[in-house]
Amino acid sequence: MPDDARPAAHSESRDMVDARQEPRTIRDLMRNPGTVARFKQIMPRHLSAERMLRVCAMAINSTPALAKCEPISLLGAMLACASFGLEPNTPLGHAYLIPFKKSVKKGNRWEETYQVQLIIGYRGYIDLARRSGNMVSIHADVVYEGDEFSFEYGSNQHLRHVPKGARGDRKPKFAYAHAKLTDGEAFEVLPYAEVLDIRDGSQGYQAALIAKDEAENDENKKWRMKAYESSPWVAFEHEMAAKTMIRRVSKYLPMSLEFATAIATDSAADRGTLDLTAISAHPETLVDGVVTEREEDEGEAQNKQTGNKQQEQPKTEGKGTDAPKADAKAKESDKAAGDAPQMKGPQPEPQEEQAKPQPKASTVTDKPGGSKRAAAGGKGLFTND
Repeated sequence: MPDDARPAAHSESRDMVDARQEPRTIRDLMRNPGTVARFKQIMPRHLSAERMLRVCAMAINSTPALAKCEPISLLGAMLACASFGLEPNTPLGHAYLIPFKKSVKKGNRWEETYQVQLIIGYRGYIDLARRSGNMVSIHADVVYEGDEFSFEYGSNQHLRHVPKGARGDRKPKFAYAHAKLTDGEAFEVLPYAEVLDIRDGSQGYQAALIAKDEAENDENKKWRMKAYESSPWVAFEHEMAAKTMIRRVSKYLPMSLEFATAIATDSAADRGTLDLTAISAHPETLVDGVVTEREEDEGEAQNKQTGNKQQEQPKTEGKGTDAPKADAKAKESDKAAGDAPQMKGPQPEPQEEQAKPQPKASTVTDKPGGSKRAAAGGKGLFTND
């Protein structure tokens, strides 16, 4: 980014920061000339700022609970989508803005607020991957019982999957992602049990479990079962698993700065540490590949120490609040995100947040001849020499 663009950006940032002190709504902020200028500053060439603002406005109209979220944070999520060139909450399935309620400790009191979670979808990752110019194709899938499937590493490494009819009630066995590059191929395979470990660590899935527990144990909250049934890892498990694998194989791919920053942003969002307020103040940092993460607040730290899951337990207002379905991720903080697939049908309730475990690191061993594989866990990369 040109240096001469910085002063104006920082001046606008101060305007945005000052706006935090005012009782403004997200619609007020979106009409602000400084906001429009900010979108124009960070938008990639294939999209216009005007279109992105219209898409964001439609997302708020279709998901009213978004308007209850803290305006500056919601604007930060919108600016993040804009910087990646991904339209949120559309049939394209590129990205999703999901409202959820969270109890935040302020002093000696707990206050409930609506917050927004940014989820980058399966199709969003594919779109970003293809922008690198070195990608011929990329595919992720789940292997079910009865499918023909084999893979091998080393001098004869290969990946082969022949699905056998409809999934039906067949159990998943593996998940994988395969990318064909202009100068080679890369793939990664995980036993499905490890994919479920990633799911269990995701913020969205933990919130869905809380909703299910409330519905099963409180007669007045039976309607909360909708939040569980419509959560991405429940309603769209296959797509979420596919997104998880694309994120994992991405470490072997020639990535654009947009792609790499999107992965870092999605991972931080999945851990619950993404600082959307900082993004709203300085969205140009995303263009430069910098992702700002916040430190956990007092309540989150206390939850981890005591293990009391009830301290952060949002209560959704009303039964009819609709939120877009998201891939809440396939989120993988290497424990999460799944990809939000293209969402159809009934919409999920605002989700709840809960502290989640940290991901396990994977071990990769370099092999002669340009090959890489994992000592355990099924990763492979090979190039054509």
